[in-house]
Amino acid sequence: MARKTHIVVISILLATSWILAFLIYTPGLKGPFLFDDFPNLEKIGALGPIKNWELFQAYISSGFSGPTGRPISLLSFLLNTNDWPADPEPFKQTNLLIHLLISVILFSTIRKLLVSISRSWHEANWIALIATTLWLLNPFLVSTTLYVIQRMTQLAALFSILGIWGYLQGRSWLSTRPYLGYITISFSVGLGTFLAVFSKENGVLLPLLILVIELTLAFHWKTPAPNWRWTIVFLGLPALVIIAYLATPLSHIASPIPTRNFSLLERLLTEPRILWDYLFHLFIPHIQTRGLYQDGIVVSKGFSTPWTTLTALLGLIILTIVGWLVRQRWPLVSLSILFFLAGHLLESTTIALELYFEHRNYLPAIFLFLPIGSALMALNERHKLALGTLAAIFIYGTYAIATWQGARLWGNENQLMLVWAEMNPLSPRAQSSAVQALLQMGKPSEAYVRMEQALRKIPDSSLLTSSYLSLKANLGVLNTSEFTELANRLRQQPFDAQMLRALEHLVDTLNTNAPLPEHSAIMMSLLSGLRDDLKGRVSVAHRYTYYLQALLLLDQCDGNKAYPYFKEALSHYRRVQTGLYIVSLLATRGYYQQAMDILDHLKEVLDVQPDSALDRQRDTYKQEIVRLRNILQKDMLNPSQTADKAHQCLWLQNQINH
Repeated sequence: MARKTHIVVISILLATSWILAFLIYTPGLKGPFLFDDFPNLEKIGALGPIKNWELFQAYISSGFSGPTGRPISLLSFLLNTNDWPADPEPFKQTNLLIHLLISVILFSTIRKLLVSISRSWHEANWIALIATTLWLLNPFLVSTTLYVIQRMTQLAALFSILGIWGYLQGRSWLSTRPYLGYITISFSVGLGTFLAVFSKENGVLLPLLILVIELTLAFHWKTPAPNWRWTIVFLGLPALVIIAYLATPLSHIASPIPTRNFSLLERLLTEPRILWDYLFHLFIPHIQTRGLYQDGIVVSKGFSTPWTTLTALLGLIILTIVGWLVRQRWPLVSLSILFFLAGHLLESTTIALELYFEHRNYLPAIFLFLPIGSALMALNERHKLALGTLAAIFIYGTYAIATWQGARLWGNENQLMLVWAEMNPLSPRAQSSAVQALLQMGKPSEAYVRMEQALRKIPDSSLLTSSYLSLKANLGVLNTSEFTELANRLRQQPFDAQMLRALEHLVDTLNTNAPLPEHSAIMMSLLSGLRDDLKGRVSVAHRYTYYLQALLLLDQCDGNKAYPYFKEALSHYRRVQTGLYIVSLLATRGYYQQAMDILDHLKEVLDVQPDSALDRQRDTYKQEIVRLRNILQKDMLNPSQTADKAHQCLWLQNQINH
């Protein structure tokens, strides 16, 4: 095939794959925000629409998902809105465009890599096309693309791949233009890592990943490697720092993790099974995957519990050894294996993250399909073009159909929740979400049956127990004796951070339905008991239980009793913004003196907080406190207004009771 014709064919096929991917993903763009989207994205409007530099700074520095705050990812969300709540579709469209953009850069990177190891330009194009398209259309990556908050993962991958591309380009210049070559590879590694890390922390793996590329292809480079001193400084030392960091927690390997249902040792035993599951789903297309609910994963308690633990661990060790040993004969196999495993070092080893997430494969999988591309090209070279073409069409077709079906599912929230519940029968979060979906679909009896079935399967779940309480209260069938029994059971069950959201929903439900005095007393006792049981080990539970107690009392028109709980909650939150919200809750219900007292306490909080801990500038908060004080003082001078608000609160409660 002539070079010009070849370019035209490759370009048409690439464009076709991008158009196909866009069309396949389109049904999923209508889907909603989910789970972690809300706590992360609501920061956009936490202080009002972002219309000035101060609010922009406050938002960009508000990140809490990781040590860096991920400001580059937060910045990218402003492409879609400057206020909250917002329409999810533009966010998902941007995610899809980023996915397509990454595939463009990935194609160029793979082609450059193959040419660098003496593959012909013609062959490099075809292998790059096949490998990139399989990544682009992979159904296991649907959740990363359509889950808005995983733009963080996408951006970290984007900058990492750009860093690899720049490294390969600079490396090709080392023998002819060494000065330019070293500047390019240094700049690519340094800037690529910086941008990736401030998108998501696993971007710190870039130097290690480049080192893996360098070592796996060591026998095949057309040009000399960088100077060993440069390699040690820019690749070796960062890799050693990462390994040392990951090794640090091993000194507490058997210690329980307070917010997890597994120890570090159990995590390390479980992850090999999960890595094999990742590989299975990446190569074998599935319409339905585990999705975002991974709390039902069976934890490995020992090498034989479950029996697949030892098998998976030995298999992973063998895979690693094979990946290293075949470097000379099958370099692309070696690269696909070792790059995949290295890409999982941060999120699948000693850091106490949740066990399983599909998005962790987004970057590690970029070279995974190189052996397939190479094998199909080998068929072509043996004059079996028809067989290779049919194999490629079959693989593309199965991936495309599964991805399209997965995207359609992501576009229907209720159906998505029900499918995930079926796929994760031992996940309390999946079952609880399915119950909520059934309620939204107007099927309360089915919701009740599913909840009872889930409790029989997972009787020790504190999330399900608290969700069951909320469901019965919502349906009006929660009696005092059952409430007491379930509250006592809840205190005996393992702590689940998601339980706090269920308890908040229970408080809201009780207040909406005007709880009996006995119900309020049981709820207050439950929240105090949970706090006492945890003994301060989980800070979020400590402060949140005080807040929920205050909310329960306030919505029952008892601001005097709610006040000390609000004050205690604020002493643990230590955030001015939280205090202002509490002031507004009290003031809107007519408890002006209590709001004024919180405002006085808030001034003390502001005085001791460093500027770095404030969401907005100190002077802005001082002005806001003065402004609110003046408003409250005026309202306090108008006793009829206070009486009116108290009367409205009592009237509303009476209406609910009747």
